[in-house]
Amino acid sequence: MKNLIHKKIKYISIIIGLLGLIPYGLPLIEKYDLIDFIEIKTIDLTIWYGITILCFLSGIYWGFSINALIKNNSKLNYLLPALSIIPFMFAVGAVIVTDYLNIIFLVIGFLICQILDEILFAQKFHFNWYILLRRFLTLVVVTSMIYYYIDLRNA
Repeated sequence: MKNLIHKKIKYISIIIGLLGLIPYGLPLIEKYDLIDFIEIKTIDLTIWYGITILCFLSGIYWGFSINALIKNNSKLNYLLPALSIIPFMFAVGAVIVTDYLNIIFLVIGFLICQILDEILFAQKFHFNWYILLRRFLTLVVVTSMIYYYIDLRNA
């Protein structure tokens, strides 16, 4: 029964993760005039979505830090609560800066999240499928955000 629940959680997480990439494709759809019924610039929507996701990831790391304190007494226990705040700080930075520099804050924030994920995976906090999913999602998100930044700078 436990294995079945784990499989369901795995597949639901993968589906939600992949569907979460949709907002990162919206600026491409707008750029090639595939949609023009949205009144807001889709890049702004994508940036705000990225800010939300960074805050969400920060909360996940905070939850891991609380769980780690309960399970064992490693050096990571003392570092993780502090490290969990870093993605949130980059999200706040993305809110504060203008002229699409917030995209750079998001890229750095997502790369820091990936580093944290790799550390947690090495400490056996993550399942193999989860780290593979996170690597794929980070690659797509960071690549698309860098593309949008370059495209906006050259416009």
